Amino acid sequence: MAANGPRSSAGQKTSGVSGRGPGSPRKPSQAVYRRRRIVLALLVLAVLGALAWAGVVVAATLSGGKEDATASEPFQTAPDSTPGPSAEAERTPGSSPKATGETKPADEGICPPSAVKVEAATDAAAYAAGSNPLLTLAVTNTGTEPCKINVGTTQMEFIVTSGSDRIFSSADCQDGAEDLLKEFEPGATEKANFTWERLRSAPGCAAVASNPNPGWYVYTARLGEATSEKAVFQLD
Repeated sequence: MAANGPRSSAGQKTSGVSGRGPGSPRKPSQAVYRRRRIVLALLVLAVLGALAWAGVVVAATLSGGKEDATASEPFQTAPDSTPGPSAEAERTPGSSPKATGETKPADEGICPPSAVKVEAATDAAAYAAGSNPLLTLAVTNTGTEPCKINVGTTQMEFIVTSGSDRIFSSADCQDGAEDLLKEFEPGATEKANFTWERLRSAPGCAAVASNPNPGWYVYTARLGEATSEKAVFQLD
C-alpha cells in the first residue's frame, strides 16, 4: 500500500506551513498600533477641549452673575450724608409753600405800602393867640383787598415845621408807645387827632428855651413808612 505522507520521527503528521500553534496569542500588526495611538490622541484632545470649554462657560457665568447683581442693586445715599439740593426744592415764587417747603411770610395780611395813604389836616386855617391847633392824621386803605395796618402810637408822628426849622414832633417826648394792628376794608379810613399846645420840642425831649412866634407853619403826618402831603396853617 502507498504511504499517506511523510511522518515525523514520532510518527505524527506535520503541517506543511510554518508558524505558531493554535494555542499561541497572535501579535498585533503595526497598522493596529498606529490606529490605536491616533484614537488615543483624539480622545485626549477631546477631553482637553471639553475642560477648556467648561472653564470658559464657568467664567462667563460667574462674570455675568456679578454684573447682574451689581446692576440690580439700587443706588442708596449713606445715612449720615446730607442730600444735595433736589429740583423740587428750586420752584418758582408763588408756588404752594406745602409743595416746596417754603414758609409763608410773617407779614401776610399786612397792607402793602402802596395801598396805605396818609393825609394831614388841621381843624382851621388860622389860629388866634391862645388857640391850639387840632392836628389830624387820616389813613386809608387804597387797595382792593382787606388788609391790616399798624395804627399804633409807635407808627404815628405829628410834625410841625417852619421853613427849614423843625418846630415840633410828637415823637420827641412820647412815652409808652404801643402797636395797634387794625384791619381795613378797601377804601376804609381811620383818623387820629393830636392837640398841639404851640410848644417847641427837641429830640430826646430836651429842654427848649423859646416857643413858636406868630407866622405860617406846616403840618406833616407820618405813619410808618407813609408820609402825608403838607397842610399849611397860620398862628396869630
